[in-house]
Amino acid sequence: LAGGTHFEYQQAPPEIVEKVSRLKDLARKHGVSIKAAALQFSLAHPAAAAVIPGATRPSRIAEDIAALNEDVPAAFWTELRAAGLVSPAAPLPNGA
Repeated sequence: LAGGTHFEYQQAPPEIVEKVSRLKDLARKHGVSIKAAALQFSLAHPAAAAVIPGATRPSRIAEDIAALNEDVPAAFWTELRAAGLVSPAAPLPNGA
């Protein structure tokens, strides 16, 4: 849902669309790209050794690398949890 309207291979239900909208608003507030938030969040779990984003064209690979290196402020992760947009038990990047 970082750029589309589908979730689990079907049209996203309204509650998911609303949650994604809130997440994007929070990312904008903190100057964070949604791709950086998604990739870095995925790698925060200790069981994750890698993230393999699907690239539709070669230029996307450079975007993914930039997103992985993007500085995401701790305040973003703190507010993400406080807003109930991630589980209270979810590991967050940098121990936020």
